[in-house]
Amino acid sequence: MRTDADRSEKYTAKYVATTVGLKVASQLSTMKSNFAAEIGSLAAKELQAQGLLNLSGTQTWQYATYYGFVREIWAKKRRGIAGNTLTSQAVQLSVKYTAYLLDPGLLKSMALSLFGIVIP
Repeated sequence: MRTDADRSEKYTAKYVATTVGLKVASQLSTMKSNFAAEIGSLAAKELQAQGLLNLSGTQTWQYATYYGFVREIWAKKRRGIAGNTLTSQAVQLSVKYTAYLLDPGLLKSMALSLFGIVIP
């Protein structure tokens, strides 16, 4: 049976800065390539969202929150969520961001024009 000292030693060895640094370093090239592959898609959606926000006359200080809505739906689509599940998730996100005092009509418009999701 392991003692508390053994557990403590194992825990300390696992989370030593050099050990964590080596783990991150081994994954860094994969992380960078994944980021490079996906950033174009996300940036395109954000540019489209910016166009809709500009047309609607939205205050620029609210853009970041609208971008958050777009990013969350984009991330769900990227994870493979689709169909009715994606629609229900978008409805939940719409409720969440409406609570942040965003325009629900604009959120519905963004979901439809950027992702083809009809929010009732």
